[in-house]
Amino acid sequence: MNKILIVDDDSQIREIVKFFLEKQGYMIFEASNGFKAIKLCKLNEFDLVIADIYMPGMDGIKFIEELQKFSPKTKVIAISGGEQCHFFSSGLQLASALHRGAIYSLKKPIKMEELQDIIKEIIVTAS
Repeated sequence: MNKILIVDDDSQIREIVKFFLEKQGYMIFEASNGFKAIKLCKLNEFDLVIADIYMPGMDGIKFIEELQKFSPKTKVIAISGGEQCHFFSSGLQLASALHRGAIYSLKKPIKMEELQDIIKEIIVTAS
């Protein structure tokens, strides 16, 4: 069974994505910030990590950078709905995540069918 880590400070997003992916047969782990995600990644090997960009403490960009240091083969999908206090969209930060090691980026709200297709492509490519 493929293991996926969802990293997002929004518990509703984590629950929605978790519910959807568990129905698809994936084993899901959760972390509410980058620090907790790093600890989980050091204890487990994940087939995929879905990481939000804007989180308190360690944001998604820093998380991806840290993950690359000890687990460069771990696949990451960066997600973002943008930060409310900024005047720009999440596009710049998602591009930055791709530059730092994420292999896909998605804007929130996430289309579950699109996420499912991307995950299938990642899992098949890794096999």
